[in-house]
This record gives sequence, C-alpha cells and structure tokens, in this order.
Amino acid sequence: MIKDLKRKLALLLFLGTTLGMYAQVGINTKDVKGTFHVDGEKDNQSPPTTEQAGNDFVVVTNGNVGVGTITPTVKLDLRSTSNLNNALGIGSTSKTAEAVGAGAIRYVDISGGKLQVSDGTQWMDIYSTPKKSFVVARIRTADKAIKFVYNTASVLSGWEVTNDVSSSFNGTTGEFTAPRDGVYTFSFAYDFVQEGSTFLANSSVESQFVKNNNLIEVKCLKTYGKSTRGAQAGGNCVSSMKLNENDKVVVKLLQRIDNSTSGGRGLRSSSTVNAPNFGFNNLTIVEQ
Repeated sequence: MIKDLKRKLALLLFLGTTLGMYAQVGINTKDVKGTFHVDGEKDNQSPPTTEQAGNDFVVVTNGNVGVGTITPTVKLDLRSTSNLNNALGIGSTSKTAEAVGAGAIRYVDISGGKLQVSDGTQWMDIYSTPKKSFVVARIRTADKAIKFVYNTASVLSGWEVTNDVSSSFNGTTGEFTAPRDGVYTFSFAYDFVQEGSTFLANSSVESQFVKNNNLIEVKCLKTYGKSTRGAQAGGNCVSSMKLNENDKVVVKLLQRIDNSTSGGRGLRSSSTVNAPNFGFNNLTIVEQ
C-alpha cells in the first residue's frame, strides 16, 4: 500500500517536472521571459533591464525569436535598444533559386558585393544606391616641377586631391581604381609652360587615359603647325569609359613639341592658390 503510494507520488512528481520543463526553459536565468530563454552574461535582474537583455536570446510562445531583446515582434528580431552591434550576417550559397524557394536571400561577392533574393525561379539583385565615385584633383607644385621628356608617354602623378567620396583615387601615383562595374567620365586639363625654344614644326601633345597599365582607352591630340616663338601648350580631354570593378586608370601625357629643354617641358603650375600660374592642371572623375 505504502509502496504503491510512493510510486504514484514519484510518478506525479516526474510528470509535473516534465510538464514544467516543456512549459519554459531558462538558462542562466530564473526569470524566464519565453518558452526558451538564455541569459548570455548571466546578469539579469527581475525583470532584466534593456542593457541586461542586450545579451539575451529568447523564443516566445508565438515562435518569434529575439536576439538582444526579450520582446521580439517579428519572426527574427535583432533590435536591441542598448547594443549598437546588431548587424545581421548573410552568407552565400551555390544552390539554385528553385532549390531554395521564393523569399530566400543570399550575399554575392561580385561587383563590390550585393544581395540577391530568390523568386523561386531565379536569383534577382536587390538594388541599392551606393555612394558614387566623385574625384576632384589638381596639380599644386612649383612651376615646372613636373616635366615630360620628348616623345615619352609618362603618368601625371603628384595630384592634390580635393574631393574623393569613395577613396578611389591615389593622388601620389595618379591611379584611379573603379569601385564597381559602371561608366565613368574623366575630364582632364593641362598646360605646359612657355619656354624660350619654339615648338617643333608639325608637333603635338597627346593626352591619354590608360587602363590597367598598358591599354590606351582614349587619347586626345592637340596639334601645332610651325611656331616662330616660345608659347604655352594647353589642352584638355573628356571621355566616358566602361570600367569593370578594380580596373585601374591613369592619365599620361606624350609631348612632341620640345626636344631641346633640359629635363623636358614642364607644366605651368604653382604651389600658391592665388598665384597666376595656379589652377591649369586639373582632373575630375565622375561615376555615372
């Protein structure tokens, strides 16, 4: 009789414990706020503050999941009011859109990185508006500090960068790196100083936009007939180019007007902004 009673009491105790376990589970906390609740730092009071809940994980009765919040209002809620590090990391997959079904999202590491969503048939880009490249640079050196020898195409480097919103231009080397696939418009102006020697007959200055070290994408030619006196030689070149991500472009000058000046013909420039020789050599790059 007594043994039967003990067995019945033990069974009731076991069932009660099991039912309680299925009702709520708390880890590192006694004040359980959902069906399943983990206090990561084991720092909760009763009730936990928003700061303390910032390290909690909770599953509530309607199936919503909260990370950093104990009151999730959507299926996955990461909106902690006390923790600024609430980013959601999305990985990639090689599965087809049909295999994952409609509504799946993946990250693709091309064209600067992008998100795609599946409609159940194909992966489609989720479009955003990135910060477009916009570069403004100028030469700010002493007069004739930058020289170009006769009949040798050389990179124009040593730019002072006044604007570069995407950090795509290296003023020291004069190299622009395309941050993503797209169309970019380059506008370049230059001016050589007036030297004592006259221009060579039937001479020219060629400005070039050179891609990836050796491919001349665009060149602009400024020609001269026979000159009887020393003169300035100025010109400009404007062009739009289709570039792929990480394509590199530099500006080169090829002068054939002067083969006698020591060290080559120099650019007209100044290190003083309001000086007469300042502002003749400029470069602007705009992503369309």
